[in-house]
Amino acid sequence: MTTIIAAVISIALLMGTSVFLMEKQQSAFAISPYQSGFQHGVSDGKDRYVHSDGCHWYILKPGKGFAFHSWDFVRGYIAGFCRASPGTSSDADQASWICDKGPDSASWVDER
Repeated sequence: MTTIIAAVISIALLMGTSVFLMEKQQSAFAISPYQSGFQHGVSDGKDRYVHSDGCHWYILKPGKGFAFHSWDFVRGYIAGFCRASPGTSSDADQASWICDKGPDSASWVDER
């Protein structure tokens, strides 16, 4: 009887380990460009105050403007930004848009 209990416990532990490893692997998968843009947009949209050393928006950092991203990322970024900060806009060369007009208002200077 003790052997059976030990075997059941061992199997349960092995199953738990495999489930744990599968969960870790799933979290390593990349998110879509749209979702990545959306997350960056929400973060930037919530950052409404002016920093003493300039703007800290992701999209305005060197090499991060719209020209360096796919159209799906740009659409997601604008959707996320405008959700966090509705009715706003940006006129930066790297990334400009008008929230009231949506992603189709996006434009940028090619920095490459």
